[in-house]
Amino acid sequence: MALDQNGGTASGAAASQPSNLNFETLLSLSGDAILQLGLTGTLEYASPSAARLFGWDSEKLPEHLSDLVYLGPPNPEAETLHKILSGAATPDVSLPHADLQLRSAHGSLVWAEVTTHLIEKGGEPAAFAVFFRSIARQKELEGLLEAATQTDTLTGLFNRRAFEDTLNREWAIALRENTHTTLIKVSVDKFDAISEQYGQSAADDCVTKVADVLKDTARRPADVAARISMSEFALLLPRTHEMGAETISAYIQVAIQDLGIPNPGNTAHNGVVTASVGTACAVAEHKGVLESSEFLLAASESCVFQARQKGGNRVNFSMSVLGG
Repeated sequence: MALDQNGGTASGAAASQPSNLNFETLLSLSGDAILQLGLTGTLEYASPSAARLFGWDSEKLPEHLSDLVYLGPPNPEAETLHKILSGAATPDVSLPHADLQLRSAHGSLVWAEVTTHLIEKGGEPAAFAVFFRSIARQKELEGLLEAATQTDTLTGLFNRRAFEDTLNREWAIALRENTHTTLIKVSVDKFDAISEQYGQSAADDCVTKVADVLKDTARRPADVAARISMSEFALLLPRTHEMGAETISAYIQVAIQDLGIPNPGNTAHNGVVTASVGTACAVAEHKGVLESSEFLLAASESCVFQARQKGGNRVNFSMSVLGG
């Protein structure tokens, strides 16, 4: 939208523009930060809220305009705003209107709804006006809602849907970069006997303690632990080779047994909770492999099935080289 600085007062508009109107006072009360920049990127005006939002006063802010916009994943509107703030945009640019992340003096990124206008003077482009409205609280609530839809309420682990979304994403990266991916499935042996003998509360306590073992194992930022059914769990370990996969799987199997949780139905293993662990590790030897993440899921499920068939409380492992 283009705004003209030279417009006269329209007939009958005097009542809406009282003589005692103080725009500076109104702007100081507004939560919106407003910047006016010349076409070369020179900061001509910064409203008082700009200092509250970004943490720099009007003297320091010009030094940070060129790196104010966080340029993460490709985002045309963020890139355009960056050009406007850096003085590299032309007047005919498509004006950004989007929710964007911005840098601040506090070191953290801030979320803002950004709206941009072109100011004209005498019918000619003269400056850009950029409005920033903080949406930090909105994003916080969105994050809480997203977490609620991705999390298993009993254990705090990812639920099946969130796990599969993450698996699809990490598998695509692994195929593109030819890196190893490990998927460990954990099935509690004779789980039904716990609730039958001790009740649902004891069964929930068992699930929670097994989940804690997986949480302690998923230490890297990309590692994902999930509860995928009543008594089954999954651990996704991107960029983990077969040696690491076997070591981690053996640790999980022993750590669950060492919890010493009573399970009267698991007579073959001293009446305590144990788990069958199925581990599948895979790597694409070259680019162009088309197998979906279902391949890794099926491989790990086959391994955990074989572990159960052999009596449980053991690890079954498979390694696949795709495209070989």
